[in-house]
Amino acid sequence: MLWHLTAGFLYLEMFLVFLMMLPILSTRSWAKLFKSSWVKSVANFSSFYFNFFLLLLVIVLTEALRQVYAQRNAYNRLKEHPSDLRPETESLYLMRMFRAQRNLYIAGFALFMWFVFRRLVRLISDHAQMSASQEASLKQAQSASDAASRMLSASNDGDNPAAAKLKEEVERLTEELEEEKSARETAERNLTTLKRQAEQTEKEYDRVSGECQELQRRLDILSGSSLDKKSD
Repeated sequence: MLWHLTAGFLYLEMFLVFLMMLPILSTRSWAKLFKSSWVKSVANFSSFYFNFFLLLLVIVLTEALRQVYAQRNAYNRLKEHPSDLRPETESLYLMRMFRAQRNLYIAGFALFMWFVFRRLVRLISDHAQMSASQEASLKQAQSASDAASRMLSASNDGDNPAAAKLKEEVERLTEELEEEKSARETAERNLTTLKRQAEQTEKEYDRVSGECQELQRRLDILSGSSLDKKSD
């Protein structure tokens, strides 16, 4: 039951990460979702939830490591007594060791995807905030530029203090806009890198899952042949 819940949690993480990587929803849409009332109510305890699930996954991973170590030692002890090494007994121990290793992979991937999911949520939220801040700065700079243009066109005096002040304000806002653009580009690069890492993780999980299924098939065949020999 424990490993079924862990596998279900892993599949949920992979589904959410895959959903966030799809271009169906824009960054603004995700930001609106994160700012909704029910998400905010959960976000107030986000640190608690993250640490709680992190602790559970670490415990599950530790248990998986313990099982792998125990099954490996049991199989090694069995091989030390060739007289007790029967085909059906060996198949049973190999199957137990395979399941322990499978549980270890599931727990390890679930723990890793938990960090990926949290990081992806933060990057999307930060990217949305930067986009909103950049748009606000752009509108503010455009408004100041229009006001300065009107002031300069209405005055023929190049030393007008108000015009000079507006010009300085436009320059300051332009610098802030460039900084916002640079920060946004950095956030976009980080988001792209994390998405690539998540895709590579999913591919690696699919590969390991395929190998586990192949090993399970071989063990089933070996167990079936051992039972046939015993019945004969």
